[in-house]
Amino acid sequence: MQRRIARPWWLQPWLSARARLVLFPLVLALVAAACGGGSVYTSFDPASACTSDGRFPGAYPDLEARLPTTFQGRPPDTLDSGRNCSATELGTLAGHGLREVRYAGASWFLSGNAGITLAIFTGQGLTAAWIGEWYESTARAASNTRQIDPTRPKVAGRQAYRLDTINGDSVQTVIDWASPTGDAVYVVVAADAPKETIAAATAAFPAGD
Repeated sequence: MQRRIARPWWLQPWLSARARLVLFPLVLALVAAACGGGSVYTSFDPASACTSDGRFPGAYPDLEARLPTTFQGRPPDTLDSGRNCSATELGTLAGHGLREVRYAGASWFLSGNAGITLAIFTGQGLTAAWIGEWYESTARAASNTRQIDPTRPKVAGRQAYRLDTINGDSVQTVIDWASPTGDAVYVVVAADAPKETIAAATAAFPAGD
């Protein structure tokens, strides 16, 4: 029996503390999932019609290239990209008429159980507000998530959407805002990271037009 972890941890950060402690190091180490060593990635043809979800390193190299190459002086522990096509993965985004969302994410495993992911999302007409809504809806649907606190700060002078939660005993933060070019949404996902690290993560993205 093989089990795949098709969705990156940062697309579903609202995990129990135990599940996140297991999943995040597994993903960063690129080790096999349980029950016989299934791949942590799901292969697909990036040029095909968007009928199935999938993700692997190099799927969308143009998106991966738009991510910061270093954070805290080192390259990411993982770098990959993929797409969401199914109604399950699209969630509230499907309600806005989206049928395909592409993304890339670079993740860093920090000290203790902390982690940071810098991500980028693209889709026809996709907005930062929609991504903020998408993350918030999944947080509110998660059984172990509490103290859900959405706020609307500014990042690089742009309207951002921030969500702070406690999931089990893990403090988790998601911040998203429009890219300077307006064709993508930047996202920072943090787990158990101090505020200085989260601020540095948002500053790692390009700020100017």
